[in-house]
Amino acid sequence: MKPDALSTQMAEIYTLMCRSALNRDYYGVMLARTQRLSTWFDILIAIGTTGSGISALTIWNTDYGKIVWASLSAVSAVLALTKPIVQLNKKIERLSRLFAGHSDNYSTLLILASRAKRRNDLTEEMLSTFETAEARYLDLAKDDDPIPDQKLQLKCEAAVRLRHPPELAWYPANEGEQAQNA
Repeated sequence: MKPDALSTQMAEIYTLMCRSALNRDYYGVMLARTQRLSTWFDILIAIGTTGSGISALTIWNTDYGKIVWASLSAVSAVLALTKPIVQLNKKIERLSRLFAGHSDNYSTLLILASRAKRRNDLTEEMLSTFETAEARYLDLAKDDDPIPDQKLQLKCEAAVRLRHPPELAWYPANEGEQAQNA
């Protein structure tokens, strides 16, 4: 493959690798947040709906305790009613699928870039791997957040730039540079 064509292909590989890394980081954080929220929903619902144990504590027999227990029971009831509407389990499933898919793509492209650098070339098999990763990325994009968290996205982008600075990306030298370096 000519150095110019190889450089173009490598630029596409690096771009998709960094986008996959960005999405992996973003959806990893979103997944962790949603799982944490779901856990808190479950804990508060469980606390408020227990008929014994916690409700039998003597603190709840005070005037202040009765108000707190009534508030806790009301919050628990509201959370129990809203949990099916909010559908956190479906969000967790979607975020898990996006996180896993972008993680796989990122790993595949990271290995692909490393192999190309070691071989100083891209084989047909490597290009096929790239095209598969590209198709998977486009398929995953269909489930992307319609309104992403911009602050989180910028934070993840900065982390990816630190991990993969553009100046450290490998590109084949053009023929003149290769002759000088030989």
